[in-house]
Amino acid sequence: MRVTILTNGPGELWGWVRPVVMELRRRGHSVSLWLLPCQFASGHEREAASLLGVDKLEGPSSAARLWRALKDERTDCAVQLGGDLNFGLHLSRAADVPLTCYTYGPKHGLNKSVQVLTAFPAQALQIPGARPIGDLVRDSLLLDAQMPQSSQEAWNWPADPGSPRVLFLPGSRPAIRRAALPWLALAEESLRNLLPSVRVRTLFPPFVQETELKPWRDAGLNPVRTGAGVAMKESDFALTQPGTNTLELMHCGLPSLVIAPASFLDLVPVPGLRGMLASLPLIGRGIRRAAVQHTLNRWNGFISLPNRIFGRRIQDEAYGNISPQQTAERIVSALRSPEALTRMRSELLALSGQSGAADHLCDALSALPDENVPGGRPE
Repeated sequence: MRVTILTNGPGELWGWVRPVVMELRRRGHSVSLWLLPCQFASGHEREAASLLGVDKLEGPSSAARLWRALKDERTDCAVQLGGDLNFGLHLSRAADVPLTCYTYGPKHGLNKSVQVLTAFPAQALQIPGARPIGDLVRDSLLLDAQMPQSSQEAWNWPADPGSPRVLFLPGSRPAIRRAALPWLALAEESLRNLLPSVRVRTLFPPFVQETELKPWRDAGLNPVRTGAGVAMKESDFALTQPGTNTLELMHCGLPSLVIAPASFLDLVPVPGLRGMLASLPLIGRGIRRAAVQHTLNRWNGFISLPNRIFGRRIQDEAYGNISPQQTAERIVSALRSPEALTRMRSELLALSGQSGAADHLCDALSALPDENVPGGRPE
């Protein structure tokens, strides 16, 4: 088959698309990958996508240009893995092919997809017609250990038994990372003051440029570029921001603290029309705060994805006026409770589920009726 995948942000690209592309290629299918406009983009999407070995790579570019270009796409089926569903529906109509959507939550227009897939049964209950097939993020983590050494740095903690190993995850967007650098440097300093034996490293994706790491190295935050599935397995605790990282931590069974300091609020993208209004002077800040509060209310105040999915506090999290010193104190308190950490690891892994979501998704594409594929299926 010729399969066209549409995606947008860094979490979806690296966490969802990567294992699906690998499985489609293993089965001998042709893959076309389109990078949609995304307010959460890291700026490294095309570079990361180029590592996947797809047959055709389009974007990122303006919404208008992509909309026009999709009219000329020739494919047998479309798969939406993140981003504005209108692009997938547009492609489905223009090419007269079925659309399959994998999503973590309800979206307008899902009823026009041939099939809707999601990760967990708890999510399927909230998405009409959705079928749970497992979390693609879990499959993606298994690929990290298989990445060529040329695209990631050697990973090892100092051989120092008894020294707690704390992993910092500063986010995927450069603007937030720049703001996080001095904040995390203060948190690391407070950690060392409270627990001198602690060891800290800061995790970056393999495709981040070396030039970006220098200020982190100068600040003593020990940056390293490697796969999350490698680094998280070797750590004792993690400090992260909301996003796909919270799911990776769950699948790796790594206890963590998820934070969203209020001082970072102006850097958090707001989607849609509210995002445009939030950029306006004078009224923009109030609109942004209202949009963030609306999102929090929708998810019972949770900012961690596992907490939202399962509707209870699984990962520790903090939102609002939390300082680097307070963050360090919470991390040290957790590290000094080994029995609680062990229980947390067990609970996270129990919720993780089985691998094989990419395989199930590709099976679902292969099971589409022949009449949905122009010309029938190739032998």
